[in-house]
Amino acid sequence: MHAHSFSPGTAGLRRALVLGPAALSTLVATGELVRLLSVRDFTLPEGVMTGLFALCFAWIALSFWAAVAGFVQTLLGKRPPGLRWPDAREEAAPLTSRIAVVMPIHNEDPTSVFANLQATYESVAATGRLESFDFYVLSDSTRLEAWVAEELAWSELCRRVGGQGRVFYRRRSDNTGKKAGNLADFCERWGRRYDFMVVLDADSLMAGDTLVRMARLMELNPRVGILQAPPLCVGRTTLFARLQQFAGRVYGPVVAAGAAAWQLGESNYWGHNAILRVSAFTEHCGLPVLPGQQPFGGHILSHDFVEAALMRRAGYTVWLVPELGGSYEQSPPHLLAYAQRDRRWCQGNLQHLGLVLAGGLHPSSRGHFLMGVMSYVASPLWLLFLAAGLGAALWDRFVAAEFPLGPLAEAPSFDVPGALRLMSVSLAMLLLPKVFGLLLALADREAAARMGGRFRLVLGVLVESVVSTLLAPVMMLFQSHFVFGTILGYRVSWSSQQRGDEALPWAEAARRHAVHVGVGVGVAAVAFGVNPGLLPWLAPVVAGLLLSIPLTVWTSRASWGEKTARLGLFLIPEESAPPPVLVRATELARNEVEPVEDALERVLQDDRAHALHLALLESSTGAEGTSLTLASARRKLMEGAPERLSPQEKAAVMLDAETLAEVRGQYMASQKPVPATSV
Repeated sequence: MHAHSFSPGTAGLRRALVLGPAALSTLVATGELVRLLSVRDFTLPEGVMTGLFALCFAWIALSFWAAVAGFVQTLLGKRPPGLRWPDAREEAAPLTSRIAVVMPIHNEDPTSVFANLQATYESVAATGRLESFDFYVLSDSTRLEAWVAEELAWSELCRRVGGQGRVFYRRRSDNTGKKAGNLADFCERWGRRYDFMVVLDADSLMAGDTLVRMARLMELNPRVGILQAPPLCVGRTTLFARLQQFAGRVYGPVVAAGAAAWQLGESNYWGHNAILRVSAFTEHCGLPVLPGQQPFGGHILSHDFVEAALMRRAGYTVWLVPELGGSYEQSPPHLLAYAQRDRRWCQGNLQHLGLVLAGGLHPSSRGHFLMGVMSYVASPLWLLFLAAGLGAALWDRFVAAEFPLGPLAEAPSFDVPGALRLMSVSLAMLLLPKVFGLLLALADREAAARMGGRFRLVLGVLVESVVSTLLAPVMMLFQSHFVFGTILGYRVSWSSQQRGDEALPWAEAARRHAVHVGVGVGVAAVAFGVNPGLLPWLAPVVAGLLLSIPLTVWTSRASWGEKTARLGLFLIPEESAPPPVLVRATELARNEVEPVEDALERVLQDDRAHALHLALLESSTGAEGTSLTLASARRKLMEGAPERLSPQEKAAVMLDAETLAEVRGQYMASQKPVPATSV
């Protein structure tokens, strides 16, 4: 065992300095609420309200004190202890390990996927360490057109970079376990060749020197199982995405530094833009299939938290390393796409409730499971808290006749200044982490200049705070719907994430937000009916819900994002002075690629696509090779009637090399000749 690889002796103190103040803050705030409500009889709705407040405030307090830790850590300018970093001699030495860079994909746009992969490949080559790296595209795509387009894009990438024997492509016909199953399959087939693997998402982009530094840290710290490089959102132009990018760039460093400062070697894994020790991952991180049916049973959706917990249980550490830099991803283009992604994550995180008490886990791993659950459960808790507050007001108004005014109204028996103080403290703890990030950005003159200058930076934070405050109640209702839906047994489908910029039509926004607007009207009506004095307290919630439709439409527009960029608002340094790997990825993504309109037709007509597809087909054809579906498809193709093939028949033919080769000659003879194309 190497002491450098385990959390240092100060870990307990660091955690106490975050968790202690968070617990104390929660006790004080909850006690103050009880005092405020106990001026009169402490009713049942007020008791429920107090319990919900304690849970919600604890979540706010933990986030706040972690941000304080991150702010202090950044000001001190020192790395958290526990990892051994290379000295100058070690930095210059060749890597002794073999690293696989793996990118699992599922029905993605191959243009952007392979643009990012090529930019990452070329960036690694520029470091002079390419001989230590291999690259794998691991496809789980179910759309035949996506499959063929991926094959052609992979072939073209290999041609452009001379990547034969170093860049590999494989598509699974069996999608068991989804992304986690894809990675497990990779480890079983090829894992023994590699010491480490870097896991990317379909929208991931990483700088070569970052990948080399990650591998170097793994070599120097042999008991480290996972190193996570927090990704920064870049590359999108809609107003919503640019707001996300700006918030991540200004506030993200404080949040990441805070998590690293107190979690140390018991940090978490985010599922991508991280390096893993392959032998430890293969041996210890096999995922269980949870008992029962979905949504709580079955294959684990949010596999990353569980893999980190299993890695730590095996005696390896997991580190979040914000200092690495050079790690990028893309934000969803609009609020509805963001919510769609959240729905899948919500179900995955709620599954972790069944694992909190699993045997042998480190206490921090159990904490990560609970924090992941709370990141979604907080929304319905806040919703219930607001409902309990209105319930308490209705109780006072109609049940407790001797107190006709609501608990937040300006009545002699109620401490309004005390209520304002409690509300102010809650808001301050929500907003101060943003202030910490802003102060650090303002202190860095060069970074501030690249973000439009200090005035525009401050203005951007103010505007972003207003917009995020208005969107918060909408996300609260979305997430509440996801949590309650999961509890009631609704399962989510595994679909590819929307990544391209696309303005939302008004009709779609109106359809998705109709309930939210209705809730806003209802809350305003109830509050006004009970006591008009309640409305100012609920104004941010009501305004956000009533404005949800136009806010979603306006922020989905790339034109609005481009206008704010021209004004110098919401700029990030990666836009003003983009790093070479991002410049290259953007340039490659502009290359026009001929789309695959019909996968089977393309493979049968195009010489190159045909040869490539046959070469990449696995030797075993699977059950489809002898199926009635395949027999029916062969008959229709031999009769020269490909238009009569069902999607299932096309898929069966695409998986059978013998049929493809046999049918090609006759099919070509029955069609108008089409010249071979290049992609």
